[in-house]
Amino acid sequence: MFQTLVICLFILSIVAFIKSVSDFIKTWKVEAPLHWRQWEEPEFIDLYRQMFTRLWPVVFGKACEDANSELLVKKRNDIRFTLIVVSLLFVAGTAFNGFSFDISPRWVS
Repeated sequence: MFQTLVICLFILSIVAFIKSVSDFIKTWKVEAPLHWRQWEEPEFIDLYRQMFTRLWPVVFGKACEDANSELLVKKRNDIRFTLIVVSLLFVAGTAFNGFSFDISPRWVS
């Protein structure tokens, strides 16, 4: 029962994470258009895919402070918070299985 609850919360947190990334992109385009163009105008999928590589300074560094937008910094902090929640729920979900992670289909023996 508790394991199912954690898995459902994990799925909901992923949805919240995707929503926060989408809100960040919309805010970034409006609040700091010149700063947005400096990073080659990434769309949602670009930020989502390159968050841990090329766009690391935007989400996890100090690049958003350079845009001088309080709303943009708040949206960036929302991304950070939801990413922490997703990570913690993933760890909690795998803890139920002794931290083993099997991705093979159930019908394959």
